[in-house]
Amino acid sequence: MVYTETSSKNVQELVNEIESKISNYKFGVLHRHNVAKTLESKGVEFNEECQILDICNPNYAKLLLESDMTLSSIMPCKISVYSKNNQTYISMNSIVQLVDDINPDLIEEAQEIQSTLLELIEEVK
Repeated sequence: MVYTETSSKNVQELVNEIESKISNYKFGVLHRHNVAKTLESKGVEFNEECQILDICNPNYAKLLLESDMTLSSIMPCKISVYSKNNQTYISMNSIVQLVDDINPDLIEEAQEIQSTLLELIEEVK
């Protein structure tokens, strides 16, 4: 499952807003991937904007990894901000579903993480 919301902001405004508010949710941005620029640098034309933010809460990361290192395959969490047909979207995979596929014993923690990030998305959109 993917959670997707629309925004009246452009991609860069929305990314800036996420980066400025994410620490209020005890997460940080580890890296920002600018997909369009990366593709252009490889000689591939791409006409939409797309930025993917790798985000992490170190306490949740430690808790999940100490419980099950295979969860590292779905870390860090990602929020995607992109444009399509002149509309801006913010999107995130279901953390609950991803964790459930690997270790159902950690669903409560996954729900906490997901709820927090959905609050962030609701605030910035």
